[in-house]
Amino acid sequence: MKNPAGSGLNSLRSLRDVLFENPMIAGDRNAILFEGTWRSFDDLQRRVGAVASALLRSGVGYGDRVAVLLHDRPEFIESYFAVTGIGAIFVPLNWRLHAAEHAALLADAEPKLLIAARDYESTFDMLQQGAPTLQQMIVVDDSGTVPGSYEAWIAPGGAMPLDATLDRDTSAAILYTSGTTSRPKGVVLTHGNYLTDFSNVASVVQPDRESINLQISPLYHAACVHSLFHLAHGAATVLIKKFDSAEILRLIEEQRASYFFAAPTALYQLMDHPDFGRRDRSSLKMVSYGAAGIARGRLEEAVRAFGQILLHAYGMTEATSHASLLRSEDHAIALGSIGKGLGQSEIRIMNSDGQVCAPGEVGEIVIRGPNVMKGYWRRPDATAEALVGGWLHSGDLARADQNGFVYVVDRKKDMVISGGVNIYPREIEDVISLHPAVAEVAVYGMPDEHWGEALVAAIVLRGGMAAEPVDIVRFCRERIGGYKVPKQIRIVAALPRNASGKILKTELRVRND
Repeated sequence: MKNPAGSGLNSLRSLRDVLFENPMIAGDRNAILFEGTWRSFDDLQRRVGAVASALLRSGVGYGDRVAVLLHDRPEFIESYFAVTGIGAIFVPLNWRLHAAEHAALLADAEPKLLIAARDYESTFDMLQQGAPTLQQMIVVDDSGTVPGSYEAWIAPGGAMPLDATLDRDTSAAILYTSGTTSRPKGVVLTHGNYLTDFSNVASVVQPDRESINLQISPLYHAACVHSLFHLAHGAATVLIKKFDSAEILRLIEEQRASYFFAAPTALYQLMDHPDFGRRDRSSLKMVSYGAAGIARGRLEEAVRAFGQILLHAYGMTEATSHASLLRSEDHAIALGSIGKGLGQSEIRIMNSDGQVCAPGEVGEIVIRGPNVMKGYWRRPDATAEALVGGWLHSGDLARADQNGFVYVVDRKKDMVISGGVNIYPREIEDVISLHPAVAEVAVYGMPDEHWGEALVAAIVLRGGMAAEPVDIVRFCRERIGGYKVPKQIRIVAALPRNASGKILKTELRVRND
């Protein structure tokens, strides 16, 4: 059963309808696989109803926030649909953060209830002190027998209530940005934002009831939509607690996975794993990559490794994850592009005067459509700065070619001005990534008395291979203008990254001091 262009979701009013008023879902079919056990859509609906009833008994109501601190597991998805289904606001927390950072986010979101894994129980006192609004903490415990645990909490059961006030404009979630350049901001997404994103991506991926998504990125991240839009179309999703290359390759083969999304670093780890060539990957119909820049050399390698099934996903949390996709068939003519926009999402490239750039001219990517956030949680100043004239300003610099394909040049904040000339580090990273000994590279600017800023390249070498800084400089000089050649080459063991896989160039600059 194909669901062309995600059209089955266009009539739905809320995320509650995705599970309970959706003709694409068949109750007896598999919905979620976790640690070797399949759960059907009937199971999922029953448990979501039980969680919703438990939330209401706990005093959670319309507009209240519920925070969730879990790895990728079914309780995360159950909580997502239950919280949003009663009109409350879902607040997922990044489990990679320190307890003090969790406390700061809770203080900002002011949740009434927290659902957290037992792994974090030792930090509950700190979290409670940071968020005086927190009235109850529910512990997800694998044994299910601990008093006050998640299973005991939902044991009374209950049907999913029907709230006629829910609609596409209702706030559904607050997702916190990674905060690479400032303190994290809470992105408020609506039911309509999510439903639009599900439809936009499904218009390209076209999942059906036979599709199986492998969720290898964290569910707390905006990339959770890859599981959600599959479930919304009656398809199944496979969850794993943490990223493990060998386990992922095994599951692709054994479960006949048809789709997965991966940040570039995850894609590299899969391709570099010794099992990559030994495992059967023939079931894969599409592999989506994004969330961070990908080096051109490794992208070319990925195309060879996976074949013509790659999708480049471009977006941001403020656009509910997706704003454009480069389709698999377009990789041959526009490798490195982010595509032309997606479904109901409109992309333009604007200059500093707010005018649309001509082909080849560099400007900022701006996004408009029903997938664009409601705003930042309690940050009207930041909201006004990001949403100008109905357009979401991404902070990404890009250019478009004559055929309309958009190419990201760099982050606006990463552009380097050296000797009065604008230099885009991503261009140099693409060149250095072509060196056979280079696994990963990050280029950034450092203050320089003569040039204003000087380029530095931090490089991770491939296992078993060697290269000296002079080799990298020579390689660059043979391919790009001299003013773009880094003044300093640093060979490092690893590049610092945030939870989304983005390289933390601010940390590299500190290390370089």
